[in-house]
Amino acid sequence: MRLSTSAAAVAALTGGTLAGPDRPVTGVAPLDRAGPDALAFLDRGPPGDAGVLLARAPLDGRTVVVVADPLAALVALLVAHFPDEASPPVAPPSPAHPGAFVHPTARVGAATLHPGVVVGADCVVGDGTVLFPNVVLYPRTRIGRGTRVHAGAVLGADGFRYHPTAGGLLRVPHVAGVVVGDGVEIGPNCTIDRGFLEDTTLGDGCRLDALVHVGHNVTLGRTVIVAAQTGLSGSVRVGDGAVLGGQVGVADHAEIGPGARVGAQSGVHGRIPAGEAWLGTPALPLAITRRVYATMRYLPEIWRRLR
Repeated sequence: MRLSTSAAAVAALTGGTLAGPDRPVTGVAPLDRAGPDALAFLDRGPPGDAGVLLARAPLDGRTVVVVADPLAALVALLVAHFPDEASPPVAPPSPAHPGAFVHPTARVGAATLHPGVVVGADCVVGDGTVLFPNVVLYPRTRIGRGTRVHAGAVLGADGFRYHPTAGGLLRVPHVAGVVVGDGVEIGPNCTIDRGFLEDTTLGDGCRLDALVHVGHNVTLGRTVIVAAQTGLSGSVRVGDGAVLGGQVGVADHAEIGPGARVGAQSGVHGRIPAGEAWLGTPALPLAITRRVYATMRYLPEIWRRLR
């Protein structure tokens, strides 16, 4: 996210101490993607290439804003520079879209908006897209051309992240958006959270069944298929052409390779290689899971014999 400040100003805002030379800050980014003009918070691991770090201790040769709680300090910075836009705007119906509420800063092409649709600030809706009744687009949601979003879907709500502090759970604001490609189908009552510092993205041609949840910072490649009641936790990566069955649960930061298939009610942790079929909880390669399931019916007899 773009920002215009300095390390000294960040220290003053967060109540931290500046260690090292002052330098300009032009953006906020995740630690592994932050460049020399960006700020990032250091919780654990290597410090990366960020020009300015929020950290608990100074680092030799680096510009560091030393704070007791780096993530809490980042939250204070985000709240100050990116006002909370979580509540959809209330505005008179747009003459071009009777029964829908369109924020004045939104850009809506030759799209169809059904009654009850809410399009928030700085949203973009491409030509040929259809938003069915009661779809809500929170601010900074961008949808491409020829996409269909079915009734009751909510795109761009806050991601589910809270930081424990001595004073209780601190809400971590999410200041990025949601980007949906061309020709995407999003089923009824799906929820897609906006990103923390980088957008949540759905590639061209994705298909989401009803009641699918996509967490913050998730990236879906092109033509990914996700069946009903599947939940993807934050920062999951799914490659092009992957297929997820119904009620699949995917843990945060998991990776599902291109063309992979995940069977219904599986629990995914870690990485599934490209092109492979996995099943079960925890998910394992299909051939292994079938052998496990085949053996389970004999477990009572095996146990009896062992006793």
